[in-house]
Amino acid sequence: MAFDQSELAFQAGIFSNRSRRASKQRWVDGDLVRFRDGVPAQIGGWQRLTTTGDQITGAARGIITFRPSQTGRYAAIGTSAGAFLYDGDGITAITPTGFQPGLGGSVIGDGWGAGRYGAEAYGTPRTDGGNLIDASNWTFDLFGETLIGCFSSDGIIYEFTVGEDTVLRPVTGAPRASAICVSDERHVIAFGADGVPGRVAWSDRENRSVWDPLATNRAGSYDVQASSPFQCGHRCRGAILGWTQSEVFEFAPLNNALVYDREKIATKAGAAGPQAVVVVTDQTGESAYWIGRDNFFIYEGYVRVLDCDLHDYVFNDINLQQSARFHTRLNGGFDEVWFWYCSAASEEVDRAVVFNFKLGIWSKASIARLCWADRGIFDTPIAVDAAGALWAHEVGDTANGTAMPSFVLSHPITIGVGQQFADVDQFWPDMQEGSAPCSVSFICRDAPGGAAYTVGPTMFAIGDEIVPLNISTRELQLRIGGAGGRWELGLPLISMQGGSLR
Repeated sequence: MAFDQSELAFQAGIFSNRSRRASKQRWVDGDLVRFRDGVPAQIGGWQRLTTTGDQITGAARGIITFRPSQTGRYAAIGTSAGAFLYDGDGITAITPTGFQPGLGGSVIGDGWGAGRYGAEAYGTPRTDGGNLIDASNWTFDLFGETLIGCFSSDGIIYEFTVGEDTVLRPVTGAPRASAICVSDERHVIAFGADGVPGRVAWSDRENRSVWDPLATNRAGSYDVQASSPFQCGHRCRGAILGWTQSEVFEFAPLNNALVYDREKIATKAGAAGPQAVVVVTDQTGESAYWIGRDNFFIYEGYVRVLDCDLHDYVFNDINLQQSARFHTRLNGGFDEVWFWYCSAASEEVDRAVVFNFKLGIWSKASIARLCWADRGIFDTPIAVDAAGALWAHEVGDTANGTAMPSFVLSHPITIGVGQQFADVDQFWPDMQEGSAPCSVSFICRDAPGGAAYTVGPTMFAIGDEIVPLNISTRELQLRIGGAGGRWELGLPLISMQGGSLR
């Protein structure tokens, strides 16, 4: 039997919702790759930003970039310990006077009063969980050139104007809230207003200090029938959308005295936390993407579950107790939405899955970032890690000078359905021009449920015609990874023939 050459033409994206053998013609694992024209390529690198001034302290739980004038650009970063302003060079603390730090992560409240009355012995530790107290979060928006922010722990709505203020200061007359946003009509919207989890209130139009509804203004409020507290709100498609952990509400502007209509547009589709939603604008209009407690979702005029090729990878290994830490952000230069979350073994955000909304494909990124702002105001996306360091992303080819552990892993390749051994004698590389060298390994099994063993890795680069092999196995998976620089695969070949039936 002669050796035949087969193209390694797998579908774009990473798929992990089925067993490796049921994932035909798919890449079944990978990290730090995106797909260009259907083939895998390493994502851009990242570099730590050198900053002057203050150090970001506390767990970063909110970021917004803005440019109030033609000469300045800024990022406001909210943490459990305060608030900070980055101007492209230095960091300045703008923490409000008298600020009380919040929780860096969610905790179980097992103190006095936790649990059911009369359950278990007085004065002894509780054996069941108490009430979950969520991690503290900031929500930010802009009211013209003025930054508006709300810290969930104290509920105070703050404001800050560059060039006028040195620290955030409370908005006069504003209610306490759990989250805020600003509407297209220039109302400040407060979610969980006055300490009522289901209350939504809004200021007078163009006046963030007037909240008492009168015949002479456009302020108002609603108490909505919600089964969980509000997490956040965003502008989308001419309305305000508000997310609880279980529902989605739409508040559409009216021309009458009610100011905003209200409608529950989805149940069992809430946001995992205050930072779990992002609104994306493209040629189709505005769409909202978010991570929930058991699915990903999209709003594009209506709410639906976002089909996810990595659903089982995420939701079978996730720490939902820390869902208030999850965040969803845009990487617009590559048409990607990044969903960050805590894996089951982690108390802090340690993973992301990435959805390319133009191609409808998914990939993975093992990057620990607590908040992220897309490029636009700044030249690159910027992010904050758990140590309070600022990072520029999509820069260079390395992880701050270290080789990125980027790779893809194929589904098992067999002769027929694996009824005989496959003899493999050659791998024919193919790479895009400008790619750095890569390595290829072969994960082999001599029986479908047998132990895996690895042949390789073997290096290859542009110009290498053949990687000689001498492998005999029933099934093999290819693992192709970077070796120190940015790489992009082409359409490699593998040469194999049927071997023995033993």
